[in-house]
Amino acid sequence: MDRDGFYADFGPSTVERNDPMFLLQKSCCWWSGQSWPYATTQTLKGLANYLQSGGDQLTPADYVDLLGVYARSHRKNGKPYLAEALHPDTGSFEGHDGYNHSEHYFHSGYCDLVITGLIGLVPRNDSTLEIRPLAPSEWDFFAMEDVPYRGYLLSIVWDKSGTHYGLGKGMHVFVDGKRVGHSDTLHSLELTGAVPDKASSSGVSKPTTVRTNFAVNNDGTYFPRITTSYTAAGTSTSKLNDGNYWYLRHPPNRWTCEGSPSSKDWIEVDFGAEREIDLVQLYVLDDSDDANPSSIRAPVSIQLEAAIDGDWETIEAKVSSSKPEGHRPFALRFEQRKVRKLRVSLTHDGAWRSGLTEIEAWGDASLPLPAVPPPEGNLAFNDGSKEYPRASSSHHDRFGGVPKSAIDGRTNFLPSPTNRWTSYESKSASDWLEIDFGKETEFRRIELGIYDDRGGVQPPTAIAIQAWDGQKWVAIPDVVWSPTKPAGSQWNTATFVATKATKLRIVFTHAGAARSGVTEVTVWND
Repeated sequence: MDRDGFYADFGPSTVERNDPMFLLQKSCCWWSGQSWPYATTQTLKGLANYLQSGGDQLTPADYVDLLGVYARSHRKNGKPYLAEALHPDTGSFEGHDGYNHSEHYFHSGYCDLVITGLIGLVPRNDSTLEIRPLAPSEWDFFAMEDVPYRGYLLSIVWDKSGTHYGLGKGMHVFVDGKRVGHSDTLHSLELTGAVPDKASSSGVSKPTTVRTNFAVNNDGTYFPRITTSYTAAGTSTSKLNDGNYWYLRHPPNRWTCEGSPSSKDWIEVDFGAEREIDLVQLYVLDDSDDANPSSIRAPVSIQLEAAIDGDWETIEAKVSSSKPEGHRPFALRFEQRKVRKLRVSLTHDGAWRSGLTEIEAWGDASLPLPAVPPPEGNLAFNDGSKEYPRASSSHHDRFGGVPKSAIDGRTNFLPSPTNRWTSYESKSASDWLEIDFGKETEFRRIELGIYDDRGGVQPPTAIAIQAWDGQKWVAIPDVVWSPTKPAGSQWNTATFVATKATKLRIVFTHAGAARSGVTEVTVWND
């Protein structure tokens, strides 16, 4: 709380001002004094825990003060916004703000600081409802309504005069609409038995299954895996099952087939194992209302199919609307069935083309859901448990983008967590990534998960594949690429005549000032 220490109008700072290392920089990523809202979230959470457990070196008033500073930091040009870091004295995000980086940087921890800190709901694993508010009793009123907690809806209301909400003076606590506690003053309450375990109290056992989206893949595993008939540049198949959806064009969280020569395009989901599914939801894009509209419109129809004995069969489904509409999910419900692969076909609206921000496939499952192992035959895979294959490179970045991450079986097209190799900051116009099999190996297909942060790392302009003949590197001829040009944030496949070598090398020709990278490389002989 000292301005010579950490306190600031848009702080706290990450280094004390009286520290000789205190330095403010207008560039990422310096922790020498700037205010970092995510770190502030953690600090305030710690302060709430400290105060609620009896700490007295700081006060609840200090918490409320710092929470107000934190809230003011979440603005840019007078509107709600948050970037990665800001100047502790001015609130400027300069140097830490950027396209497709800050627009959705808001942390759920903000809500936690209000719910468990300011209002004081202390989460517990028993039937006692504990409330330790840090809000000042001088406040005239506040209310938190219908927060899900242990299977109940919890409301906490403070009304100093008793006239604002019409419930009477003081603090009132409701569980599922029933008043379970009251205090004339704003202070801590422990209400024993207020939230009993619903299953044990009713004598009914907890359900053994829960609704599960089998399509989502946030762990970077090989399955579930999405492929498409066509993917537009600047969009990504990885966005289709990242668990997030929004319909805005900027920043992008979408797949589209803009530029496709076909009147119909498809998306295929391979779960890697049979899943019992009864609902598929597609979050449909439509840019017609955008200030600068694109060619993306809702498709005129959507067909759902399942792979049965090697053939695609139509799934008869009850749909949520007569035709797909943009900016809302299109639901297809059907009798529960076991499915290994799904395919969704989108029939475009004339010259327009279609797009989605997310695809979901729902059913009931017992958790935790066992991970589906990757398919056998990936000649490049090494999770660190064996000596070969090995990966090396002409250059790798200083942020953890090392060669071994390109063959560890994990795929992540997002900036964080780091699971990739990149040549960021390389001084060369081209760089290579090499895989040493340790013995002569035959291969005929390579998949590259090309990383693209739309900044310092972007898709290369060209890729060459070379084999080691024992004395020199020899280019593999007649390589057929799909897609034909390197595309970021998705899988790029190279097929060629069967080749035998102890090592292979992938050479990337960089695009301008940007450098190249991959999140994963797989090598196959089929």
